[in-house]
Amino acid sequence: MKYSIKYENYDTKVAASDWRYAAAIDGLIKYFSYNKIEYLIYYDEEEKEEYLLYRSDDITEKKYLEFVEYNYSEELHHKIIERKLSNDEFSEDQIKEINEKLSANTIMKKVFGKKKFDGKNKQEILDTIDKNRMDIIRETYRYKPNLYKNYCNTNQLFSEKNDYCRLLGYTLDAARKSRATGYLFDKNAFVGDDIKEFDFIPFAFLGNTESFFINDNLTIERLVQTNKEFERKVKAGIDEKNKRVDSRKALFKGIIESADFIDYDVEVIFKDISEEYFETLFIRKEAIDILKKIDDYEVFAKSYKTKKDEWINIQKDVTDCILNNIVLDRYIENFLKDNDKGYLVYKLISVNILIRGEKNMKDRLKGAYACAKKVVEAIPDNKIDAYKQKLTSSIIFKDYDRVCQILLQLSNYSDIEFGFVYDLFENFEDNKDLAYTFINALAKEKKENNENK
Repeated sequence: MKYSIKYENYDTKVAASDWRYAAAIDGLIKYFSYNKIEYLIYYDEEEKEEYLLYRSDDITEKKYLEFVEYNYSEELHHKIIERKLSNDEFSEDQIKEINEKLSANTIMKKVFGKKKFDGKNKQEILDTIDKNRMDIIRETYRYKPNLYKNYCNTNQLFSEKNDYCRLLGYTLDAARKSRATGYLFDKNAFVGDDIKEFDFIPFAFLGNTESFFINDNLTIERLVQTNKEFERKVKAGIDEKNKRVDSRKALFKGIIESADFIDYDVEVIFKDISEEYFETLFIRKEAIDILKKIDDYEVFAKSYKTKKDEWINIQKDVTDCILNNIVLDRYIENFLKDNDKGYLVYKLISVNILIRGEKNMKDRLKGAYACAKKVVEAIPDNKIDAYKQKLTSSIIFKDYDRVCQILLQLSNYSDIEFGFVYDLFENFEDNKDLAYTFINALAKEKKENNENK
């Protein structure tokens, strides 16, 4: 929440009462640090609450836009032009690229009109940018899909407190009837408080098409430290070719690699550029413990081709299952059909065991795997494929009695004892990973082809 105060030379304080205020605090601190503006993190012993203290008149549109230009320099057309114009000579392709940027959006077209870069009027272009810099920054930032528009109502940029919150998913079209916006059709029940400091929320999010903010608000110092740590991880994961980053991968890999950095329940806010709302993920300590035991996260951060010629990026599904303590059976069964996905299936089974909390499964899995490899050496290739297909179909259709029957037939045919099968007879559902492991290993060894892109 935000309060007016009189404390030393500060007149405003904000507490991280929910994720919106926490994100605003993180964004404000970045803004203050860039502009070398004094602020104070203050703990009120009486209220048992921590606050960010600052002077309200230190927040100005000019300073805000200067910080936007610094923070999003790779996203602003005029900054790209300035960098390209740092050369003294220009090729035809470079001239073409600069002219494309001169008309890249509405404000650039308005400022430059029919003016073009011809390779010789460099200073004229730079002077025009300088003269209109604030307007260009403001309107580009306001309307670019992955900047302010991705988070807030574009009509509310720089506005003071509004009747409805400026954040997407919290905002309302005030011109429309709003009787149905609240609980039981009571519009007064709609939660949508707003402060001008919410304009600083975009600065707290990390990523581009899918961005996130970690609401690690045990203390404000901790909040800032955590997001700085993950900002470094996001920047380290930027693809140099397209300047994009897999934000979800950066988040979960960051949790895995930061052994003692986050070791408790934490709230993460996601914003997908294609959606007009924020998604809240509550990452429990149990889920964090599972993530930290994954030794090859990269295998899940790829797209895989299915037998139906569909490409699936399973990262979101796998992480959602971990967060919600849901087993990965349907993904395992989907990829069991394809011998080329053996390593992926093996890793999915490994995560499944962590989700189920099966502490004594490792040796039994080795037994199931060893049995499969003995079978592979003992029977013809066509029989291997036939039995694998039968087992896969039966387990997908949850005909577990049929799976057990086929395993007994295969044991007799290969003359190999399957010690693991007794666990399946006793409780198939609880020991299903043994069956998955056996079926997955029922293939000739060959070079792995993950079909990733």
